[in-house]
Amino acid sequence: MRTKTLLLSTLLGAIGTVAVHAQSVYSLNAVGYINVTLFPGFNMVTVPLITSPDNTVGSVLNNASGSLTGCHVYFWSPSSGYSEDTAKTVGAGPFDTTNANGWSFDGTNKANPGVGFWFQNNFTSNLTVTFVGTVPSGSITNPLVPGFNLVGSAVPMSGDLASNTISALTNYNIGDAVYTYTPTNTPPYTKYSTANPPFGHTGYNNNWTSAGDPILANFGEGFWYENNSLTDVQWVENYSVSQ
Repeated sequence: MRTKTLLLSTLLGAIGTVAVHAQSVYSLNAVGYINVTLFPGFNMVTVPLITSPDNTVGSVLNNASGSLTGCHVYFWSPSSGYSEDTAKTVGAGPFDTTNANGWSFDGTNKANPGVGFWFQNNFTSNLTVTFVGTVPSGSITNPLVPGFNLVGSAVPMSGDLASNTISALTNYNIGDAVYTYTPTNTPPYTKYSTANPPFGHTGYNNNWTSAGDPILANFGEGFWYENNSLTDVQWVENYSVSQ
């Protein structure tokens, strides 16, 4: 049991300070929480936990208290584009919402593990939100369709996406690209694009040009994946507390 504790501690313990800043506690059944700091303006976020009762925005970012009023979320679908929802005060006024969770369209967008989305913080100071749930385990496949995908690691993972033994984003195509977003940087985007592997090179690691392998500074951080092929890229992550 101590081995499980140490493994989960390692998984949830890497804390960064760039785009989303996360802290965690954990238990032997891999249930914990992540505190995510959202900077004023746009933040690219993912929820790498299975939350209760579900992973809808109305659940993971409940605004019944009004603490998020005026903020927005934007979810991307490769087939239909963006869908938006706005946090409002619960009430009967002309600018209020009657939805108990405080979201204009009832917060029905699903922030499932592996899904990335934009959070627009319309306050002038940082917001801290807390995600509570179970760490996904086993083999988790995230299909990355041709074109742009707004995604994130399905588990609380940060660091090098290509060489990390859990996230292992290695099943990509030559010409694909990853775009990470750091709201405190100028410019905020960093583009990692793949090139033809050097002669005699049989692995995937370090095939990314411009900025080396794609790096996520913190867990809970979303990113764009551009699939330049005509078929899905199957991003498979593997994690088990019993490892």
